[in-house]
Amino acid sequence: MWRIGMIKKSALEIYRTFKQEIAKKKIYDSTRDSSLLFEPRTGVLRTKTYRAKYEGVDTVCSTCGQEEETAEHLIMFCKGLYPIVQDDGAEFFKALGFRDREGKIDFKQVDLTRRRLSDWWLKSRHE
Repeated sequence: MWRIGMIKKSALEIYRTFKQEIAKKKIYDSTRDSSLLFEPRTGVLRTKTYRAKYEGVDTVCSTCGQEEETAEHLIMFCKGLYPIVQDDGAEFFKALGFRDREGKIDFKQVDLTRRRLSDWWLKSRHE
């Protein structure tokens, strides 16, 4: 039933693709980093590309100035954010805390994502 409700919402594409069950997630707490992690998991991280749908903003990443500012770019590829992603084989859905085929969450990668999103959030407030 909950999956059917998500089909009509394009922003929830990633979430409905990788969400397998309704269950409490150990990746959230009451920090800003946790709130920032929730946004790309549900397709609504307020990147420039996302905001361009509703307002006239340039979509080039304000941190590195090289690519479009999307959630995937910020989390996986942006060279202007700390810490740098070291794993060339990293996958976007795992970085967001979705379970792999064995049902495991890569908590180290989730922590890296939270830290990168926090760095982006702080830097984007100063532009």
